[in-house]
Amino acid sequence: MARDDGERTGAWLTRDEAAREYVVEAARAVESLVASTYGPAGGTTLVETVDPQDVPETVVTRDAGHLLEAIERGGGFGHPVAALFVDGLDSVRRSLRDGTTAAALLAARLLDSGAELAGDGLHPGSIAVGYAMAANRAGAVLDDLARPVEATDRELLSRVAATAMTADLSDRRRREYADAVSAAVSGLARESDDGWFDTDDITVRTRVDAECTLSRGHVVRRRPGAHETSERSRLSFDWSPSVEGVLADARVAVLERDIDVEESATSFGREGRSGVTLDSAGSVAAYVEGRDAAVESVAAGVADTGADVLVVRAELDDEVKAALEAHGVAVIDRAQYPKSDIHRVARATGATVVGHVSDLDESKLGRAGRVSERRVGDEKWAHFDECDGPVFTLLVGAPTEKGRTTHERLVSDAVETTAIAAMDGQVLPGAGAAPVAVARDLREFARGVEGREQLAVEAFADACESLMTTLARNAGYDPLDVRANLRNAHAEAAERPAPLGLDIATGEAADAWEMGVVEPRRVFSQAVDTAVATAEQLGTVDAVVAPGVKPGPFTPQTEHD
Repeated sequence: MARDDGERTGAWLTRDEAAREYVVEAARAVESLVASTYGPAGGTTLVETVDPQDVPETVVTRDAGHLLEAIERGGGFGHPVAALFVDGLDSVRRSLRDGTTAAALLAARLLDSGAELAGDGLHPGSIAVGYAMAANRAGAVLDDLARPVEATDRELLSRVAATAMTADLSDRRRREYADAVSAAVSGLARESDDGWFDTDDITVRTRVDAECTLSRGHVVRRRPGAHETSERSRLSFDWSPSVEGVLADARVAVLERDIDVEESATSFGREGRSGVTLDSAGSVAAYVEGRDAAVESVAAGVADTGADVLVVRAELDDEVKAALEAHGVAVIDRAQYPKSDIHRVARATGATVVGHVSDLDESKLGRAGRVSERRVGDEKWAHFDECDGPVFTLLVGAPTEKGRTTHERLVSDAVETTAIAAMDGQVLPGAGAAPVAVARDLREFARGVEGREQLAVEAFADACESLMTTLARNAGYDPLDVRANLRNAHAEAAERPAPLGLDIATGEAADAWEMGVVEPRRVFSQAVDTAVATAEQLGTVDAVVAPGVKPGPFTPQTEHD
């Protein structure tokens, strides 16, 4: 390491081997954070962080994507290379909801091996070329290993969903969740003309001890606002259901803005001044009478359209709600968490969202076969079921109130992963079969590679095989024994590449297709591409300059206390 005169520049400079070690140490530290979460037998990690409202939060997760998100919410990584490393994983984290751990492990191993090769004299450019050759060859292997899947093949998609859910679930609950996810994804696929569909049209809701159900429609959650935290505010919230019992064959109107029945300022102001001047008992009486008449007119107008239910994003005045209910119109207001809820209701029912109540007419109404509302914990849920639109709601049960968020994210991630398989039309055998098959092929391929790039191809094969090593270790097996057994099984297999992975119940090699362990082709492909891109970006660093900062050992931690 070379350091310049601190008094002259206030900076330190590290080069070559020391710079590479600086990069690799950061990658290893991030790898150590997520390695234990890999696979169905992975462990959980506790992170003290903050929620999106900057409120202290404790996150317990076994998902690497959620883990890294929690750390970033708490202030991020206090190390520039670690921050760049995690940023490189964003394409997997945000688009696929799966494969983050594999990408992180691969990238860290490629950086580690690249640093060793560079230390032995191999140029970083040659390492990058070798890694690119290996990634291209891996794609060809995955082409041979993959199987097609139809978007309406609910049985195979159910296996994809079950594989994606790595949390500790009973077999019955996992099967129920997976079947519901595959049914929802297949339902969306049937409504698509071009093979693409928006998973935002599948909403996941969780309730303690609820049975897993799938309905065609949407559930609007309503609760006191974030600013209404006092007990008085919670008590004043109208917890009574807006719909008594079940409303059948309901016509639904959707309104984005509040209903304002106040007279305009110019009507009441004097001499062009804004405001309302009430300077006598007569003027007060006239104002009240005019306002009541306006409320009645609005309520009658909504009822005349034939609407049975009015869904409003804003909170309506109590007088307006009372008048609407008197005309037989149920009011679901405060539909604002999230703000897209009213558009999902409109898409489900076929209604048109209008901005002003005066724009509402019969042609803007939608239909729901059943509408009901009930209290769930600290929320009110309005159910719009048996709708014609391509919108689905998955209701899943959680064992405890604390576990609701975990189960909701678990199933939501499974929806995203299953949809990817359905849209891409390709799946791979899971259980580590794909990386082991790629590693075996790359070792044979490397023999025909001329030049020093051969060393990088072999290092890539070792990195792929390390995924199986981590999978075995997390499952409680000896990684060396598992690696040897799988190498022998792949060598003796009649099928090339072989779909043989680790059966975590026995520790033996088994056919992943027969075990029902299936994942989208894109998950592993994207993990490989992301790892190579990250290794290429950080592996070519040969100097680190940090003005005014002394270099030291890196321990992963958040910047937020």
